[in-house]
Amino acid sequence: MLFLRDAGVALLFVIIILLSMFAFTGQWPPLVVIESQSMMHNKNSISEIGVIDTGDLVLVQKVDEPSEIVTYMDGFTNGHRTYGDYGDVVVYKNRGSETTTPIIHRAIIYLEFNSTDMSYRSESLRDVPSYKWTTTDKNDTWDHLTSALIIYYVSYDPVTVTIDIPTVRAHTASESSGVPQSAFITKGDNNPTIDQVTSYFSPVQMKWIVGKARGEIPWFGLLKLWATNTLRGEAPSNSVRDLWISVALIVISPVLVDITLTVKERRAISRARAREARRSAETSRDVEAEDSDTSADKTTRRRY
Repeated sequence: MLFLRDAGVALLFVIIILLSMFAFTGQWPPLVVIESQSMMHNKNSISEIGVIDTGDLVLVQKVDEPSEIVTYMDGFTNGHRTYGDYGDVVVYKNRGSETTTPIIHRAIIYLEFNSTDMSYRSESLRDVPSYKWTTTDKNDTWDHLTSALIIYYVSYDPVTVTIDIPTVRAHTASESSGVPQSAFITKGDNNPTIDQVTSYFSPVQMKWIVGKARGEIPWFGLLKLWATNTLRGEAPSNSVRDLWISVALIVISPVLVDITLTVKERRAISRARAREARRSAETSRDVEAEDSDTSADKTTRRRY
């Protein structure tokens, strides 16, 4: 019965945690496991707390509108940072595919299509200093982009990224019955180029976005990756070490707590027994002293 009670308490605890995650993220499942090193911030494959590393579990919060996502360029001007760099990290389904693994990369910029002149605009660029971006057509402005957009000093290990606007227009049109669409440009922090530099990745339409990353549980996703053989490359060595230390602590901690409580209980019992023994001894001495006094009193009366 004691085992069933403990198991029930543990199950209730897990259910409460999962329901709390669901309430926070607004979707199920609320977590994704990081399979690759594309978001790491260390060229030597060393994981860091506060950065998205291979084997991390990341909470994904549902979003419904582009305005709910702060891009890298937005963050550059307003200071919004997540996971060690400007802007939000989003989880999206490439081309809306339900059969491929979703991608978790940083939203670099949001490009809004302008159907009146077949150009794009980006509110994010309006207040960004000129040294941060340029275009190959000098007549382009933040609200009229038609050529290649070049953004400098992007990511923790700064690189220059180029976004070809005609290609964005063509790719989004091919995905939407010939009509160009507004879309996000994305990039892995540890990748040298944006995702959309190849034809495999299309600019990310809002309807393909699963959510934005909010919070992480480091290392524990490695257990799932090993079990399903979905780990891409090697896991960071310090993540493996920290995972096993954490597992050991989780396993050992209840035992240590039980031992500590048992020792305290036994000491309390020993102290209680010692107090009882002292009280018994004191009571016995008092009785003996009373008997002695009574006997002496009787002897005195006989003499008189």
